[in-house]
Amino acid sequence: MIAVLGHKKSGKTRLTTMLIRALREMNYKVASAKHVHHVNFSIDRPEKDSWKHREAGANPTIIISPKEVAIMLMDKKIETLSDLVKIVGDSDVLVLEGFYGLLRESDDAIKIALVRNKEELSTMKGEIMATFENLNERGAYKLPEEFPQLFKLILDKIPH
Repeated sequence: MIAVLGHKKSGKTRLTTMLIRALREMNYKVASAKHVHHVNFSIDRPEKDSWKHREAGANPTIIISPKEVAIMLMDKKIETLSDLVKIVGDSDVLVLEGFYGLLRESDDAIKIALVRNKEELSTMKGEIMATFENLNERGAYKLPEEFPQLFKLILDKIPH
């Protein structure tokens, strides 16, 4: 597991997609998960057929199209990293965006903390520090310029 952590607008999604693309180019099977803080978030939309199925009591609700399958599980809580891994299946690498609370006490993931300023360098916790900002500070990979070095460090930590 590779976890991308950081405050809002620190570049988490940008780095997450960079990692996914780079891992895919190396033929890894990559799964990703993004934590959404909004309590009322739903991928399902009112009045759509799938929403009507769920409202009628279906759980899970599965939507299948020629190009993708979506499975919506109601009242399913992901409380541990192993809960999340069980859903992912046979992927080689799971890239996480967010999930700070779930990862706080875990050593199961390579943690990359994205920082926006010098103060966050000392307050954010991660084994690897990175930034998309011009901080001119040692100890944080400057992205995107130093992405190849960051990616090599991550690859060295992934079991083969």
